[in-house]
Amino acid sequence: MQFTKEMLNEILVKIFNQILFNEERYLSKNLEDKITLRSVHILEAISELEADNLSSMGNIAEKLNITAGTLTTLLKKLENDDFIVRKQSTTDKRKYFINLTNKGKKVVKIHDKYHAKMIDTVTNNLSIKEESDLVDLLSKIKYYFTD
Repeated sequence: MQFTKEMLNEILVKIFNQILFNEERYLSKNLEDKITLRSVHILEAISELEADNLSSMGNIAEKLNITAGTLTTLLKKLENDDFIVRKQSTTDKRKYFINLTNKGKKVVKIHDKYHAKMIDTVTNNLSIKEESDLVDLLSKIKYYFTD
């Protein structure tokens, strides 16, 4: 049992680190602009919320599980680098919505391509049953990592 736990730890850590490494390498090769992986994931969250007109700062912070203050700091850099624009709510002047610029949308599109390639690579040689089993097992693991 201990051996299994040690192997699972090693596998999960290696997979996590390798995904991050591959993702950063892919983005640096395919993006003209320098941008951190954390910033890319912020743009991704904005894109997902923007589609439903829910891209307020509060919703973005909640989705990313960070404070509004931390988000504000991160958004300033993204705004200065022309990846996003802030728009004040017409109904509540205290509220701001964040929208991607074309430059920000391009980053999200390239990031989505990386994820599609990653999933294709993982599932390429799996049977339908193996794919289903993989989803079931990873879904169980996911609950440990989410609130």
